[in-house]
Amino acid sequence: LTYHDIVVYVAQAQHLFLDVIAFIDYVEVIQPHIALTAWLPPSANTNWMGCFTYDSRLCDTLFKAGVPVWLVRAEAYISPDMNIIKPVLLMFPDHITKSMYCESGRVVKPFPLL
Repeated sequence: LTYHDIVVYVAQAQHLFLDVIAFIDYVEVIQPHIALTAWLPPSANTNWMGCFTYDSRLCDTLFKAGVPVWLVRAEAYISPDMNIIKPVLLMFPDHITKSMYCESGRVVKPFPLL
């Protein structure tokens, strides 16, 4: 195996491990909260990255499960009586890696860029 192959295999393994952890969190934490019809949703779990969605039904479901969620709407679809604390513009943070890993002129592309 070359170093290039090892980098790709490690990235794929990390991706699979994160998928497994996300699935376990969903089955053990989120799914039971979705099944409950409690009046008050649990507090948001700050260990989770959360979700941006355009779907108001999905937003409501995830909110009731305690998942951090942001409902993305165009200004034209926001009702005038809705409470908006602070509108924000979506942008890419500067600390996210936007370039591919490269070594000695060879570019490793295990996954697409954000």
